[in-house]
Amino acid sequence: MGQTATEKILSRAVGRTVRAGELIYPEPDLVTVHDWYTVNVHDALAELGVNRMKHPERVLICTDHEPLAVSQQAAERQARVRWVARTHEVGHFFDAGRGGHGHIFPMEMGLVRPGMFVFAYDPHVTNYGAVGCLGIALVVEVVEVLACGSAWVIVPETVRVNLTGTLRPGVSIRDVAQRLIADLDPDVVDYTVVEFGGPALASIDIDRRITLVNTPLEIGAKSALAEIDGTARDWFDARGIDHSQAVASDPDASFKQVIKFDLGRVEPQVAQPPTPDKVCGISEVIGRPVHHAFIGSCASSSLADLRDAARILSGRTVSPSVRMIITPGSNEIARQAAQEGLIEVFMQAGVMVSAPGCGPCAGGRIAPLASGETSINTGTRNDPGRLGARDADIYLASPLTVAASAVAGCIADPRAFLQE
Repeated sequence: MGQTATEKILSRAVGRTVRAGELIYPEPDLVTVHDWYTVNVHDALAELGVNRMKHPERVLICTDHEPLAVSQQAAERQARVRWVARTHEVGHFFDAGRGGHGHIFPMEMGLVRPGMFVFAYDPHVTNYGAVGCLGIALVVEVVEVLACGSAWVIVPETVRVNLTGTLRPGVSIRDVAQRLIADLDPDVVDYTVVEFGGPALASIDIDRRITLVNTPLEIGAKSALAEIDGTARDWFDARGIDHSQAVASDPDASFKQVIKFDLGRVEPQVAQPPTPDKVCGISEVIGRPVHHAFIGSCASSSLADLRDAARILSGRTVSPSVRMIITPGSNEIARQAAQEGLIEVFMQAGVMVSAPGCGPCAGGRIAPLASGETSINTGTRNDPGRLGARDADIYLASPLTVAASAVAGCIADPRAFLQE
């Protein structure tokens, strides 16, 4: 019997053939930690008597949740992060303004490549699956990896999603991603790797694959992968990124479930509070007033996402009742957006553009919600208190829908704006 892509990647990380269900101790090619947890990592290591990480050359630390210190406390925290990176001689340290979102720029730079295995603190390391890299989050247990070089995991089963059809006008891959986690059975997806393939995958570029692999963890997936095809290889070649270690599931690999999903059946989707999988068609929530709009986060901060926003915002202005923020995912994305004139479109429309990174999605440290307000945004979570006041409502949607809603002052169908 053949192997899944996940089994192949973990086999290399262990040094022998492994199968789903086995308990293993894989050695990661890279370990990622974000700014907010970096000091905790150092303190935990110190409590264990560890004064040097096992493989500091394989560690990536970045300042992305709070790239712009907005308080003295934040400035002190950033100073401590710099000190930790120096003290442990971390191999890849990206300070504020040096990279952007840690789930985005390592792929752009080729630090994360096909066939690699990554352990991480933050759950949205699943983003790396867009380039065929398996990322698994351990949260606080990442300390064990930093101290010892590995930690135990059970090799996940794989749920295969074969994409077919074509997106309809005004519908984006974020709509597909949200519809999928509403349709998939959480009991089936739990502790699996969701693997995307099928004939329609070729029409989905890397920017949009990042969105696709970002969301399954919200219903319990351990990680997600997109199959490496010609579209992906062209992206690597254009950037000079080695993709020789890319793997694919064998034709006779064993999947927990195989699902066929038609892109053409999706309309604009909105996730209602209080969870990302409480998804409905936009017609069910259209017209609800909003006060806050945000485009960004590790789920939707690519150049493609910013281009979608500009399609709606060009020649229009944000409603006087709405404050809108756009956060590019990385420095490279911000530079390209500026070169294409997208930043000018946003500024003319009355949008605030923030430093590359997580933006408001990181917990409302910037542009939080007041009591009773409503936000529509492209963040990853919409639980109470995520962006400030616990009695504020958060709706999640595509960049097209968020931009249309910001202009209208209420949840709006982007297809009407595009038809204009």
